Amino acid sequence: NQYSDHGTHVTGTILASGVNPEAKGMAPQAKAVSYRWSQDVPEGAAAAGNGMLLSNHSYGYRLSDIQSGAGIYGSDAKDFDAIMYNAPYYLQVVSAGNDGSNNGEGSDGTIYNSDPLEGNAQYDKLSGMSTAKNNLTVANGQDAVIDEDGNLVSMNRNNGSSEGPTDDLRIKPDITGNGSGLISPVGGDSGYGNYTGTSMSGPNVMGSLLLVQQHYNNINGSFMLGATLKGLALHTADDITPDNSSSPSQSLIGPDATTGWGLLNTKFAVETINKAGFASVVKEETLNNEDTFIMNVKSDGINPLVASISWTDVAGEQNTNGVNDPTPALVNDLDIRLTQVIDGE
Repeated sequence: NQYSDHGTHVTGTILASGVNPEAKGMAPQAKAVSYRWSQDVPEGAAAAGNGMLLSNHSYGYRLSDIQSGAGIYGSDAKDFDAIMYNAPYYLQVVSAGNDGSNNGEGSDGTIYNSDPLEGNAQYDKLSGMSTAKNNLTVANGQDAVIDEDGNLVSMNRNNGSSEGPTDDLRIKPDITGNGSGLISPVGGDSGYGNYTGTSMSGPNVMGSLLLVQQHYNNINGSFMLGATLKGLALHTADDITPDNSSSPSQSLIGPDATTGWGLLNTKFAVETINKAGFASVVKEETLNNEDTFIMNVKSDGINPLVASISWTDVAGEQNTNGVNDPTPALVNDLDIRLTQVIDGE
């Protein structure tokens, strides 16, 4: 066996038992199986076929190594999209990368992205698995300020967190987790270490979502589909503005290419599960080709009515046309529409 400080830190963030209370993992009673990254596709397919619900991938390509390859829907993304489509209860969690501060050419002459999307070197830094459609790509946030009721007061994205979107303008990364200054076990006899990066925010999110799956199963006697878990996480996330300000203007509200749908809110996700049937709806439906699904809901007239749709898409065609090709990777492009009906009309 070989130890890796990085790999041990990542795994500990997911499930460390809490011998050191400060380093207790998100799901401390869970068990993990670790693999080398080099055979992730066949190993991931086998594990997903045997019932794996979640996997964490805190690795990827440096922007300087791929240069003009950022944003492309390539073989890594296509392969894992196919795995998730064939094993629909499985959700892959991927770190977005740490090239957020690497814009264009560095002071040492290093070229980080020679041909960014629309010429904007502050964006278009995702690659490999992080551009997939069905997975959850995680950005890195700093410590959040939370009030006593569990509501987000403010949170800043770590400037080192890699930005999207994809070349076909899908919103990526999907969500943000705390990955700055996380204490966790490290390899060998070194004890514990404080690390920063999307390698840390990814397992933070993944371990939290494992608890959400466990809770859903306890309530309903079954697990959620991977698309349902992803949709629930995005639906209940706390919005973070792209410019890191804690007081967003109306024009900045909503998902964006730096923080996705916002900070993972495990508490709100669990509450949404608990309230299903009387104050929320979590439904899994099958939509056949050319069909329309209609559902009537009643708003209380006080709280905002918010609806989301999420699905596991068929693996798309691998991009072979080069950088910044806008050809959609989506195969099934679904829409959701809300139509207001006033009582009595």
